[in-house]
Amino acid sequence: MEKEIFDCHCHFVDKEDFELYKKTANATKFLNIRSTNNSGLVKPYSFDTFKDEEDMFLTESVDLYKLDEELIRVEENLKNNERIIAIKIYLGYQSFFANDERIVKVTQLAKKYGVSMVFHCGETYDPNSDSQTNDNYADAKYIEDLAVNFKEVNFIGSHLNWPDFDNIFELCERYENVFTCISGCLDAIDREERDKQVKELINILNKYLRKYPNLKNKLMYGTDFFAIDLGFSDVSDYIKIVEGLELSEIEKEKILCTNIFEAYRKLGEEGK
Repeated sequence: MEKEIFDCHCHFVDKEDFELYKKTANATKFLNIRSTNNSGLVKPYSFDTFKDEEDMFLTESVDLYKLDEELIRVEENLKNNERIIAIKIYLGYQSFFANDERIVKVTQLAKKYGVSMVFHCGETYDPNSDSQTNDNYADAKYIEDLAVNFKEVNFIGSHLNWPDFDNIFELCERYENVFTCISGCLDAIDREERDKQVKELINILNKYLRKYPNLKNKLMYGTDFFAIDLGFSDVSDYIKIVEGLELSEIEKEKILCTNIFEAYRKLGEEGK
């Protein structure tokens, strides 16, 4: 039987992106993260583009600068599309902390429809310069207020909150409803540099898995694939990261697939 791998964080705008991704990915299920019009990254995809992809689940996203109209639009889509299992917030790309009152209103909507909240956390991507933290708006530590006040909602702080790992791993250990993923933590194009990044990330994760035993139940596999340039199209090394962890095969399988069903409650038994 084929091992099931669920990529919890990827970006496909069109079918061409998806086909490029599949050349190097081993995933069998996918969560396609939707952008906003002003995120500075890929454009938002159309839900209709992927309506025939049965193994692809979807997220909504909210432009916090247009909150009132966005809440109306997102709620309508949540009512009409069962494959939407989360709402994405682009911390750092938009200048709000995770505990901002605007995001509280979005979380209230997530609670109403039983979907999870996904946050961009850690460094922001700028194709014209080095990564930057944008005045800490994207720091996962501000998710704590939401985790305490919305116990019925699960929160995913993406990208390990790179490079402030403690801030997300402590939340994962402390709160049942906080999760994270390894997506977007590899950006080198050169093979030698890429191998170094993989080794570095394995060492970082093994250190924190020893420090925070429950992290193995909160960590998810993801790639952050986005076809902006060919340098980011090979996602095969993300599997190597999981393979290098000091965990049992069963525990690795949880990271590759099972944990996502805990983080995204709406997936439920039917989505497995």
